[in-house]
Amino acid sequence: MKKVNIKFTLGMVHLLAVVTFVSLASANAQEVTWVRNVEGVNQAIPDRGQHLSLLDMADSGMASISNVRVDLSLSSQSQQNPMWLGQVYASLTYGVASEEERTAVLLNRPGVSSSNAFGSSLSNLNVTFDDSASSNIFNVASGAGTYQADGRLGVNPVGNRVAYNSGDINAGLAALNGGSLLSQKFSLLVADTQQGGRANLDRWGVKITGTAASSGTVNTGAGGSVAATGTGTQNVGATVVSSSTGSGAVGLLAAANQTLNLSGGVSGSGDFIKTGLGTVKVGDSTGFTGTLSVNEGKLLVDGALSTASTTLIGNGSLLGGSGTVGTVVWNSGATFEWQLRSVTDWDVLRVAGTLDLGLLNPGDKFNLSLLSDGSLDLSSEYEWTFLQAANFAGLGSLTLGSDITNFFNITTQGMDVGTDPANVKVLVGATVNGLTNLNVWAVPEPSTGSLMMLGLSGLVVTRLLRRKVS
Repeated sequence: MKKVNIKFTLGMVHLLAVVTFVSLASANAQEVTWVRNVEGVNQAIPDRGQHLSLLDMADSGMASISNVRVDLSLSSQSQQNPMWLGQVYASLTYGVASEEERTAVLLNRPGVSSSNAFGSSLSNLNVTFDDSASSNIFNVASGAGTYQADGRLGVNPVGNRVAYNSGDINAGLAALNGGSLLSQKFSLLVADTQQGGRANLDRWGVKITGTAASSGTVNTGAGGSVAATGTGTQNVGATVVSSSTGSGAVGLLAAANQTLNLSGGVSGSGDFIKTGLGTVKVGDSTGFTGTLSVNEGKLLVDGALSTASTTLIGNGSLLGGSGTVGTVVWNSGATFEWQLRSVTDWDVLRVAGTLDLGLLNPGDKFNLSLLSDGSLDLSSEYEWTFLQAANFAGLGSLTLGSDITNFFNITTQGMDVGTDPANVKVLVGATVNGLTNLNVWAVPEPSTGSLMMLGLSGLVVTRLLRRKVS
């Protein structure tokens, strides 16, 4: 039977491990992957001429660049007179001249040497340039695949033919790395260096990895991502935007022992997908109206998401925090974590829309695990509101005071008092400002003295009954 877990974690020590903020020194350490594709260019390269295609990464939210990958697609303008790849020169430049622009050479007439005037005869090219590839594009053997960029900036593309020498590489893709420039512009130059078969620029794109800015907006584009890069809690102060859905969703990545704190929140009408076994913490995000899917690990809501937003909690993943969300949908095997720091200090999650449990099998129950470091004194009765929602789906009819404990499989561990799960109840509380409370009611176990008095009372009653019968 599949179950939904609602996990209560008690104790100050555990909480501090979750919400401790990092120092300012690590504020810009988070990895951003920025993706842009220029589709449908369909630009003919003039014979012995060139074409310049521009790409603006304004508002990318990237503070510096650490890695660049390039996709490039060329084809022959005429199959009767196909292009010679050995005639093509291509470079990618970041910035403008006034900013000390940085240039990487992608193609420098592949195959052309002192003994080969025409170079490669490939009539189509659909490749990815990546410095980590095992082979340089100069030795291209197929029109598809992944290659190192040519990188020979010092070899004149219209000068004398020279033999390829890896020692001449001084402008690979790594030449584009460094701080973000003011113009934030990329320029792809494709040139035809000889008379003859002509090339067509079909499309191109870049995938750029770097560090996130500490303020402003991080706009990675469709399929981009933001990821934690170190252990502990890592902060991104800029607001992360998603405008795409489905396969274009923006990834939020945090591995085990990592917390990615999006203190600037998220925004946009697109999708976010949280992956990795670590934690993503989201601050105020009232401008986010899309869907946030938690596929792995934990999502902590620390601010207010728009009431128009949807949060999907997948099998094996977890939602917690003390913020406000729109609609929440739980899948089988998902977990809700409630942090109780003391008898007067605990988290309350507010669902401004619907808490939807309709995906569960009617026979399934929630698993509630109440964990404590043993420091809480529950010698008296306590009742806490742990969740408020405007609407509920899947819990049936709810009325004030209803005992809905039978929806839960409750376990406790490390509690000073009340370690018997039978002493924990879940009740429907009052409706305040349109939100209905769900409360946890902890009833302490009877003390040894109380049990003794109860036993003596029972003995007296038994004797009185026996006398009456006789």
